[in-house]
This record gives sequence, structure tokens and C-alpha cells, in this order.
Amino acid sequence: MSELATREVDRSQLTVSDEVAIEIINMNKWYGAFHVLRDINLTVNRGERIVICGPSGSGKSTLIRCINRLEEHQEGTI
Repeated sequence: MSELATREVDRSQLTVSDEVAIEIINMNKWYGAFHVLRDINLTVNRGERIVICGPSGSGKSTLIRCINRLEEHQEGTI
């Protein structure tokens, strides 16, 4: 077995707390007349892992870019 497979995992880093890391309230984003993100509400707590999935062109990358402040959203709060 490899060293990676036998290494102990520090479970304290896997704990989800009640502290909010990301909160999105009623976020909307348009590209011209195209409404890319419509009324998005999302809360992610510290330590929580989530998956954002959907078909191509559904706004996954745009959502992540807005969260990281690489793109501006027109309405709502992050």
C-alpha cells in the first residue's frame, strides 16, 4: 500500500460548524437580456463541502465567478 492509503486522517478538519462561510440572498445576473442566474439563495457553512452540477450553460461557472468576485451580479447579496 502507498503511504497515502495508510496515513491517518485528521477528522477535526472535516467538521462542519454553524459559522456561515458563504451566504447568497436573491442573487440575479444577466448578460444583456439573458437572465443567467435567477433568484439564487444559498448558504454554505464553514467546513461544508458542496457540489454544483448542471448541464452545460446552466450558470455553474458564472455562480462561482460571482462568489469569487471575478464577475459582478446585478441584484441580491453575497
